Amino acid sequence: MEFTPEASAGAEGRDPAGAFLTGIGASPGTACGTARTVHSVDEFSALTPGDVLVCRTTDPAWTPLFGIAAAVITETGGMLSHAAIVAREQGIPAVLGVAGALTRITDGTTLVVDGTHGTVRAKPAGPGAGP
Repeated sequence: MEFTPEASAGAEGRDPAGAFLTGIGASPGTACGTARTVHSVDEFSALTPGDVLVCRTTDPAWTPLFGIAAAVITETGGMLSHAAIVAREQGIPAVLGVAGALTRITDGTTLVVDGTHGTVRAKPAGPGAGP
């Protein structure tokens, strides 16, 4: 698993087995892509088409990123937040309110984001992949 461990297994936002992170499924659907942690407007250029946007929160300045992201994960927000509304408008999955997402998700990890069930997990390596 490519998630940074928490001090306590079973902390809010993580299943007890540590296999996936949880939040609010704010826009339905499932997408797979490379995690890109974006902390500010200055880092927008790091996101490429098909990446999963991982950030603290979004506001209208972040809207153009939703047109190229495969999915969105935020540390804050709910069903009526900017990220939720724009993700639904763009038809991409969103899982919001994932505690510590920016520190627990490693940039470059391939993720599977399930906006219907509010889960995020690292995609397992394919057959024949190394350890």
